[in-house]
Amino acid sequence: MTKQLELKDIYLGQLIVRTEHDEAQVYTVGVISRLAIYLVWFEGTHKCGQWSDYSGSYKPTLKQIERSIAVNGRLANSLDVTGLNVI
Repeated sequence: MTKQLELKDIYLGQLIVRTEHDEAQVYTVGVISRLAIYLVWFEGTHKCGQWSDYSGSYKPTLKQIERSIAVNGRLANSLDVTGLNVI
């Protein structure tokens, strides 16, 4: 079982998953606040994002990354999260 990430271990541009299942969506951390993190991902060519509690976040496995790319398209990168204006 993978250890959950703590807030101090999370950084901008980091890839995370919200579950340990192989079918997990891989997210990129776009904003970090004291209470939540803003996650960014792609569904095809559409960039999506949402606020989420940081608890329950894990480092993705290679299998999760490969599947996420195959099913949903490219992963968000640091350029996709630079200058996000989310309030």
